[in-house]
Amino acid sequence: MTDNSLQSTAFDRQNLLHKLAEFEAELGKLPPDGLDARQLQDDVARLKQHLSEPAPEPSVLRDAWQSVRDSAHRTADNVENQVLRDSPAITEIGRIIGLL
Repeated sequence: MTDNSLQSTAFDRQNLLHKLAEFEAELGKLPPDGLDARQLQDDVARLKQHLSEPAPEPSVLRDAWQSVRDSAHRTADNVENQVLRDSPAITEIGRIIGLL
């Protein structure tokens, strides 16, 4: 994708940042001492960092998103909790990144 396509998705990028903030709030429901939960928080922070760049590379965003997804699934499996797996925020984040 070109930089122009990313510029045209500025609204989606802001929406994505908003959804990430919602998802971070959901992470607060997890036990704070788990290694998987910390990895997930790090992955979310990395994705937000990439999104804050002036012209984020779509492939880098997709890779960062995949890390968030993988960590979310591992965390949900390990805490036997559907909070993350059924999160509307995580579903919307995936939809938005799929459009880039």
